[in-house]
Amino acid sequence: MDKKLGRLLRRGVLDHSDLRACGAVIYSRSTHRLLFLLRSGEKHEDTWALAGGKVERDENITEALIREISEETGYDISTAKLIPLELFRSKDNRFEYHTFVCLVDEEFLPKLNEEHKGYAWCDTAAFPKPLHPGLWTSWTNQSIQKKIATIRSVLEVS
Repeated sequence: MDKKLGRLLRRGVLDHSDLRACGAVIYSRSTHRLLFLLRSGEKHEDTWALAGGKVERDENITEALIREISEETGYDISTAKLIPLELFRSKDNRFEYHTFVCLVDEEFLPKLNEEHKGYAWCDTAAFPKPLHPGLWTSWTNQSIQKKIATIRSVLEVS
């Protein structure tokens, strides 16, 4: 979450229940590898994360995901296949995070913005460490791992 948004939430200017975010596990069909981004900045610096971010008030989840990936990687996923992977809701229902698998034909060279300082295309079994805490929670969930394995096996056959 950016500093300005955090300040507005703490001052009660914004309703925290409206805070929605999204991200994508970008999966290359040709190499069967996933894209991870190395975060920069103050919050969770030097952890590996997915491309994604906050959903603006005038956007739906898909529009936000397309915008965020474009901003963070310079890559246009508007025609890519998106597969819902997980919907996380905080215990107080004030925050939700939608995670997708985004299928791309080939690996690409990300054009990183200021939010990230590195990238890695990795196999699912050899992801970079340390992961962002939220991603680590999802990534170590057996249900999520089974979903990713199923998607991967279907794509390897096709």
